[in-house]
Order: sequence, then structure tokens, then C-alpha cells
Amino acid sequence: MKTRVNRTENIKKVKNSIINITTEKTIINRTEDNYLYTIGDIDLLRTISKLIKSNEISEVANTILNKNKQDNGITFFINKQAAYHNKFHMIDENMSTLDDIEVIIDTQQPDAVIDWILN
Repeated sequence: MKTRVNRTENIKKVKNSIINITTEKTIINRTEDNYLYTIGDIDLLRTISKLIKSNEISEVANTILNKNKQDNGITFFINKQAAYHNKFHMIDENMSTLDDIEVIIDTQQPDAVIDWILN
């Protein structure tokens, strides 16, 4: 999971955007080229799975996940500003001028991961 921190953004707010869609225990790292990222296993997606269910967007999520599925993984995006405000807006491509949060799932079993996220 990664996102760029723009010059006009407060790094703490960007970190909170990631924490709001993962957990408070998430360790967030910063790169030299101003990206924040976190790496984890499927448990990192537990909050995203809960947000999909609580926002009742399983059908939309299913479409996005399957559209962005490859043999070795899945990629999708979450709107960074929405995440900061504890709103969950999942999209299939980076649409924001400030950059969205990119979620990259490396797996040899993308269908099983999609099933786990949605169920």
C-alpha cells in the first residue's frame, strides 16, 4: 500500500488516511521521493474488507477487484482524502490530482484473495 505526499499535504494527515483503512498498529514508512508505504500480509486488508461490507459495496468492490486482477496479484485504489475523513471510496484507477492510495496485493491466488476480502 502506498501513496505520494505532495508538498501541499500534511504528512500526518496522509498517514492518518492509511491508518483509517488499516489499523492504528500499521507501521508506515517514508521513501526519499516522498511516498508513504506499508507492507503486510492479508491481515492488513482486514479493515478494508470490513469497510467494504459495512458500506455495502461488495458488488462494486467485486467489479473493481476482478477488473484489476492479474495472474500474480490485484491492484486497486482508495481515495486518500475520503480515507482521511473516515469515508471509504474504492476505485479502479488513480484519479486524484493529489494521488490516491494504491493497494497492491501480491498473490498467486487472486480469486481466493478476492473471495476472502468480499466474504
